[in-house]
Amino acid sequence: MNSVLERITDPEIEAVTLAELRQHLRLFSDITNEDAYLSELIVLAREWVTEYTGRALIDETWTQTVQEYVSGSITLLRSPALAVVTFVSVGDDGAETAIDSYELREAGGRWPRLVPPTGSTWGAGTLRLTYRAGFANREVSPQDGAEKVPRAIKHAIRLLAAHEYENRQPLVIGTIASELPLGIKALLETQRSNMRIA
Repeated sequence: MNSVLERITDPEIEAVTLAELRQHLRLFSDITNEDAYLSELIVLAREWVTEYTGRALIDETWTQTVQEYVSGSITLLRSPALAVVTFVSVGDDGAETAIDSYELREAGGRWPRLVPPTGSTWGAGTLRLTYRAGFANREVSPQDGAEKVPRAIKHAIRLLAAHEYENRQPLVIGTIASELPLGIKALLETQRSNMRIA
């Protein structure tokens, strides 16, 4: 069973604000000429953290296509899961048929699963589900915000964005080359659900 994952919508807010990153970098309040660049670094850091951990942060929509499904549960590749939007089987001709019977289990955990009800099956073939995932649910009232994202993840985003801001070249002459500061990965290890990414 092979799954293909695609992000459909980005979060409407970031887990780390521009003001938080500016404070982390200790920038003077009157130096704002690089704010657009800093905002871009926040997005890039969040995307890297999402890919590395397998965790969505602020209410994103994902589509996961499961090819050659035979039986059993489907593990969602982004967590925590907020809600299943659509779940369909895809015929050889591309036609989609809605599947209404399923259970979403361990939604708030690292490995949420979609499970057929006891005694039933979805049939073999290609299945496609669209779901919302993230620590912060933006469809509730009042809306959840960045305070729902674990502090370790937020700090890792600040560290990664700051590292990229201070090191704009692939390598810094006179230093030992490293892929990323070790502290960033150490912060994220306890949050990882995606163990396929080195």
